[in-house]
Amino acid sequence: MHTADLYTDKINFQKYLNRNSCIDCGFPSCDAFINAFKRGETQLHACSFIARNNAYAFEAVDTIKELWPEVPLLPHPRPAFSGLIELNQPDEKSLVLISGNNEFTEQVILTVLGTTVCPFYVLFVDTDGNTVDMAILYQTLTAERIRKTLKETDMEKKISHRELIIPGLAVDMQKDIAKLTGWNVRVGPVCAAELPLFLSAIWIPPEA
Repeated sequence: MHTADLYTDKINFQKYLNRNSCIDCGFPSCDAFINAFKRGETQLHACSFIARNNAYAFEAVDTIKELWPEVPLLPHPRPAFSGLIELNQPDEKSLVLISGNNEFTEQVILTVLGTTVCPFYVLFVDTDGNTVDMAILYQTLTAERIRKTLKETDMEKKISHRELIIPGLAVDMQKDIAKLTGWNVRVGPVCAAELPLFLSAIWIPPEA
């Protein structure tokens, strides 16, 4: 079975290190250390500059890649739930994440978010069941659809801020979404598995 590209090769581990290349870990540079880590040749604790939350975020990425479903290369859309999912009892300060309503996309996102007890509001925008990359290509993930979903789910009444996070593949839509919704729009990572690193300051492990 041909599988879809989940963009794991787009995860930029290096940008989450302080990159001082101190060589205390035994490698000549931070890049060499990360490459060795990805090959399973060293452990994160070999770097004395990785904070506890960051270390868990790095580990979570590997866990996610083992746990998330094998996503087939889909010839047709697979519509699933559209609307709001509240995870870990979010409150008025919790983050708002945007994604599409493809069946496998939702499984991937929920697998990623299952590695933390951090609360989130997750808005699955109706993209006619297309994955995010296909939704952008077919223009079924749009600023108007995001605005509509925010309104239908009463997000302005649930939170005290006006900030949302869109997938990295939707970067070209950032200004249009901000203009149409009036919300501050942050661009997240291209690969969903990078979210623990992108949000490492709050990515608390379930056993913490």
